[in-house]
Amino acid sequence: MAVERDITWNIRHFQGALRCDRNFDVVYRVFRICGREACMFFVDGFAKDEIMEKLLEFFYGIQDEDLLRDAHTFSKSCVPYCEVAISGEEDTIVGQILSGVWAVFVDGMDQCVLIDQRTYPQRTTSEPDQDKSFRGSRDGFVETMVFNAALIRRRIRSTELVMEMHTVGKSSRTDVVIAYMGDRVEKEMLDDIRNRIDSIDIDALTMNQESLAECLYQHKWYNPFPKFKFTERPDTCLLYTSPSPRDISGS
Repeated sequence: MAVERDITWNIRHFQGALRCDRNFDVVYRVFRICGREACMFFVDGFAKDEIMEKLLEFFYGIQDEDLLRDAHTFSKSCVPYCEVAISGEEDTIVGQILSGVWAVFVDGMDQCVLIDQRTYPQRTTSEPDQDKSFRGSRDGFVETMVFNAALIRRRIRSTELVMEMHTVGKSSRTDVVIAYMGDRVEKEMLDDIRNRIDSIDIDALTMNQESLAECLYQHKWYNPFPKFKFTERPDTCLLYTSPSPRDISGS
């Protein structure tokens, strides 16, 4: 499917394709360029705030409407950035957005402008103490929810990956995200986890995922195997996106 000239249709369509109503980290921003409505889609964890601020400031200052006659002219004359491309194909645009590229739609244009300013979250090169690896990547989860979500999206660039945001704790209001693949998840188990998280009545998750695990399953456990699997590694986490959902929590 191709991009339409109607910005309203494009916004509505890509909101659905990217599941913006469920994914807390997929963001869209509506603004105006020289009197025309425009919209920008991006993944929060990959975006550089400083570059975004500069680009929006430049867009707001455009006064010549002739520069907006098509996406090619707009990308050449109005985007002060090096890595810029244009596309009108939905699959290409969605794939680029999920990989960290900005997609800018302008009313009246049948193509969108793709701005590659992505940055990947990272800490020092040391790997997690609890999950040592002799082969493969050595990055690990951090204490920020948005970065952790980006570490997973960096490895899964699919619209089926959903990250639902929930809040737990009367005082702490701790963010809890349920990450799952929409085409593989067990619906009954997903609904059960949602209901359990939303029904937790506690003042604060003082020990984060440990406290959450105790709240999710409070019954006695006679099985010798553990009730929950914990990991600090994004690549290990991917093994548990199918067939059942797994929670990723942080403060």
